[in-house]
Amino acid sequence: MKKSLFILMVILGVVLILPIFHSSYAQNVTTGVRTFHSDVDASPVEAVIMINEDQNKSVFYQPHTVTIRVGGEILIANNATSDHSITSGSGPDDPMAGKFFNTDIIKPRGFVEYVTENLTPGNYSFYSTTDPQIKGQLVVVPSE
Repeated sequence: MKKSLFILMVILGVVLILPIFHSSYAQNVTTGVRTFHSDVDASPVEAVIMINEDQNKSVFYQPHTVTIRVGGEILIANNATSDHSITSGSGPDDPMAGKFFNTDIIKPRGFVEYVTENLTPGNYSFYSTTDPQIKGQLVVVPSE
């Protein structure tokens, strides 16, 4: 029960912090003037994938299967104690490994955002390049 509450609090914390990053300001070093950059991605996060580990140090994606619309944004947070990634394909021997998406390495306590604008509707397997036994599934549906 405590672990479930902890995971819920982490997700809630990440979701509450995201608007701060999206509405971030950049400070001009020479003038000290703060300006809002319109190129900052302000799209809402549609899905969250957590990279977690259990008491036996077994790492897993939570949830295992994620459904998102074309162009939707996914937040991927690494709560494990080791580096991981989310890379398209069924494993390193898959000829399509990394061809659709690859987060590169996400350090422990780190996160990345990924926008699915380059994907067409369909099912995409993914795995961690640091531990190919860790697998998940991304389901992309048409945007409305």
